[in-house]
Amino acid sequence: MNQILLTDNDNSKKKNTNKNINKNSSNDIKKIIVFFSVVILVFGVAIGGVYGYKIIKNSKEKEIKISKPTLTLPELEEGAEEIIVIAESEVGISKIIYTWNDEEDVLVKELNGRKKQEEIVEIPFGENTLKIKVIDQNGQETETVKELVREGQEEKPIITIDETIGNGKVKIIATDENNKIKYITYKWNDEEETTVEAQNEEDNTLEAIVDVKRGKNTLTITAVNSNGKEETIQKMLNGVNNPIIKVTKREDKVYMTITHDMGFKKIEFEINGKKYNYDENISDYDPEKQEIELYFNLIEGENTVIIKAISNETIETEEGIKNTETIYRGKNNYILE
Repeated sequence: MNQILLTDNDNSKKKNTNKNINKNSSNDIKKIIVFFSVVILVFGVAIGGVYGYKIIKNSKEKEIKISKPTLTLPELEEGAEEIIVIAESEVGISKIIYTWNDEEDVLVKELNGRKKQEEIVEIPFGENTLKIKVIDQNGQETETVKELVREGQEEKPIITIDETIGNGKVKIIATDENNKIKYITYKWNDEEETTVEAQNEEDNTLEAIVDVKRGKNTLTITAVNSNGKEETIQKMLNGVNNPIIKVTKREDKVYMTITHDMGFKKIEFEINGKKYNYDENISDYDPEKQEIELYFNLIEGENTVIIKAISNETIETEEGIKNTETIYRGKNNYILE
């Protein structure tokens, strides 16, 4: 009995020993796996750090290698009227911005990646501060400021109004002896402006024909030259329409048509030396009639026609109130067959 118990106890010890061995082996394997996992993780982090450092370093080196754009302004000769601006960039120029005398208005020139650009800039009269900024394709900026002086007086356009063309129109004339006229704007009273741009950039004169508003109205005109200098004038104009006279020949007759939208005070005819009137002294006179039609027979040889039409529309002048009028003079040779 004792022998059997002893044997069983030995077997139990063996089993426990095997269990402990297996358990220890399993723990050792886990430790080895954890160890190598940590080593691999550390190694991976180290490699990632080195690789990231190289990327950042290379990126910084590239940034360092790309320099900012440059601006060069050569020295000016005495009495210079222009200055040359030279802009350069390794990656290309996005735009150049000019500002005179800290004004709000700036001139922006888009260059879309050009590596080098030379600009000739006209210097305004008097003492000036020119601020120039160049921006490259990467957004890097370079700015410079230069004080410039140009002797002489500021030249502005000269504006004149020609009222002699008649038919309810005036001619605006803008001139500048030393600069080109860029455009004209005009408006009646507080209405919207109309712009007339120069078709030829070399012209020192720009003209525009304008319909005059009926009645008394203020015409405001502004002319701008190639230097951006402008002149503005205002003038009160009394808008009227002159009578329109149309004369035609058909066979052996001359037909006359005289029109005005306010009727006629008087029409005077002189045909081959003979005078006729259309006024209040004739029976069929109608002052509100807007169109008068007449004709006469041609004579052999030279025929002379003079027509003076005076409308009911009045205008105020320095001499007093006057009616609008139109005078027609014409000659025609006619040989009877």
